[in-house]
Amino acid sequence: MKWLETHPLLWRAVLILYYLGVIAGLIVMYGRGDFSTPPFVYQAF
Repeated sequence: MKWLETHPLLWRAVLILYYLGVIAGLIVMYGRGDFSTPPFVYQAF
């Protein structure tokens, strides 16, 4: 990982790809418009 710290442009590209992956994951999970919580969140409250 030391080589990644010496290349700031590559580090920025990896960081952007990471954030794009997180956003893509959220779109896949909630893109259908189903914003309901999973059933295990509200167990016996």
